[in-house]
Amino acid sequence: MSAILLDKASLVANIRTQFQNIDQLKYQRALQEFFDGETFIGDNVFETCFKLRAGLTPLAYEVSGPYCATSNEYATIGRIYERGEQVFESNIKQQIQQRTAAMVWLFFDALRHKPEKILMVGAGKLSLEIVKYLKHFIPSLSKIDYHTRAQHTESFEKPCRDIGVISDYQENLKLDAYDTIIMATNTNQCLIDESNITSIKQGAVIASLCTTSQTGEIAGSVYARDDVNTIFDYELTRSFTPDMKATDKAGHLNNVILLGDILKGDLPKDISKKKNVLRITGTPMQNIAVLDMIRSI
Repeated sequence: MSAILLDKASLVANIRTQFQNIDQLKYQRALQEFFDGETFIGDNVFETCFKLRAGLTPLAYEVSGPYCATSNEYATIGRIYERGEQVFESNIKQQIQQRTAAMVWLFFDALRHKPEKILMVGAGKLSLEIVKYLKHFIPSLSKIDYHTRAQHTESFEKPCRDIGVISDYQENLKLDAYDTIIMATNTNQCLIDESNITSIKQGAVIASLCTTSQTGEIAGSVYARDDVNTIFDYELTRSFTPDMKATDKAGHLNNVILLGDILKGDLPKDISKKKNVLRITGTPMQNIAVLDMIRSI
């Protein structure tokens, strides 16, 4: 199946619109995790969102996203219902990386953050898609650094070169040189904690992309630091994954800033003097934007 490539600017704009109209969206998520003994096999997210429409019946958006940890692959089907009848269905597997990359750029744009010195942690499909979005919105971008548990990854480096971006492999995870750190991994080990958060520059933006329910890229206590702005895409981010539930229970998420508020003009205080940590879970707003765009093609 050939991928439907969605227009980048339009996808970002459509996701922004959903956040700006978030009061019209009523959503819930449920997570099931699967283990073989103590080995994590995969998980599945069940998501339902009702979009309220003045004078009309609501539209119901339903998305199921099984994830296989062994292959690091998703199978995601989206459906739209009206008056109890299915009116649209699409396999949005090919748009998963696009929607998340668009979300990363929406965060940067909302924060008025222009990445210059970039470190990408991870070199998979999502990392590559994010580079494509960065290059689209920052045509002058010519180089990024990347770190991965593997060594040089030609499957990442060559496509980057093809769009005019040199990707320089970094053997060690050094954080102090960057104004932008993007973590797109499936690790369950903390990469940023109390031992290295202080080395990150003031004003830097760190995006942690929750690619599975096992993601634990940032230690919980980091979110509560006085020198950190903690920014979530939406409220359910604090309870979606076990690491976030534990972090919230420990009281580390008492001062979270939501993207919707930023889009209304409520920028975080001292954004240039703090480290700005983004936790991006993958929201109904992204899926609605994708399904609406595919439906209109």
